[in-house]
Amino acid sequence: MILQTLEALPSWLASETGEAAWFFAYWGILALLAGLEFFIPAFQQPARRERRWPTNLGMGVLSMLLAPLAPVSFVWGAQWAQTHEQGLLNQLGGPWWIAVTATFVIRSFVGYVTHFLTHKVPLLWRLHRVHHSDTHVDVTTTLRTHPLELALAFLILLPLTIAIGFTPWVLVVYEILHGVADFLAHANLRLPEGLDRSLRWIFVTPNMHCLHHSSYQPETDSNYGQVFSVWDRLFGTYSSAPRGGYDALEMGLKEVRQRVGAGGTCGRGGIRVMVHLCGVSVTPLENGMRIEFCRWSFGG
Repeated sequence: MILQTLEALPSWLASETGEAAWFFAYWGILALLAGLEFFIPAFQQPARRERRWPTNLGMGVLSMLLAPLAPVSFVWGAQWAQTHEQGLLNQLGGPWWIAVTATFVIRSFVGYVTHFLTHKVPLLWRLHRVHHSDTHVDVTTTLRTHPLELALAFLILLPLTIAIGFTPWVLVVYEILHGVADFLAHANLRLPEGLDRSLRWIFVTPNMHCLHHSSYQPETDSNYGQVFSVWDRLFGTYSSAPRGGYDALEMGLKEVRQRVGAGGTCGRGGIRVMVHLCGVSVTPLENGMRIEFCRWSFGG
């Protein structure tokens, strides 16, 4: 019964009811975590929501407008491959647990490698540094992604989905898990130390991922995992704690922090973050913070 329900999940999500449910769940989880951040924040530094949130939320809406079907397309690709018996897993067959294991292992590994490359390949870093330009990390930082980085993920994951032959319902479950984990990892919340130590043996936690947004370069170049922490442990990119402790952790790229002033706030003048098709540049701004993408602009 449970397996039959899961197998019907892709078709239900493609319906009007499913699309509406996913939309409200997505923004509902974001709103819930934002509320928790307001009352029990992990970091007490000024969040400057009035300046940061219009930028982050604006980029989130822009990304949804430019690439609204990307996650759905992965599932469509999986359904097409299953119908036409294309892809490795569809050719081999096997029980459901093999499909679950293979999908979770391969999909999470590719996510880890892709994230690693966006830090190491200069052209890709020009796109990904938009995400790291936020000088205070909270749940809205999840939305702060260059649209071309989303396009890159699409170009990698769609062919991979067809070539491997991911089972559609398993892929849906993973993408939902990935979305929730992404929100939680960026949330300005801190789990109890004992619980965090236990969870991070398998999963990426907020305590673990906040190091990845550190202004200290060795910490920025660590903890690339998106759902599972195992890949960082296997490939030596795992960091357990910031060098100066969590209370002294500074967020955002060092060059951005130097422009906005000490403490990671926007100071008197703030900054302007120019997001181009080829990357991002930072220049002083008299009032507030502003992100511009081509002719689109979001002020905060």
